[in-house]
Amino acid sequence: MSEMPAIFGRPEGICPRKLFRLALPMQAEGVRLLFEMGQSMGQVTARLGLSAQQVRGLLSDQRVFVRGGEGIGQDPR
Repeated sequence: MSEMPAIFGRPEGICPRKLFRLALPMQAEGVRLLFEMGQSMGQVTARLGLSAQQVRGLLSDQRVFVRGGEGIGQDPR
């Protein structure tokens, strides 16, 4: 089975220690990014040291990350 090319980098580039220092919405985005890179739930849980339930909990976070008046994913109007 050939690996899917990673458009946004490689899974090894996501450091769990640094990821969990971020705000919760950014942690959730990091988890989503791993799945977009073609990682399975088993690979994501192993990389992050979380249970599947904890990963699903992070994925359920739908908040928009806001910093200094900016909103990632918000309409700029």
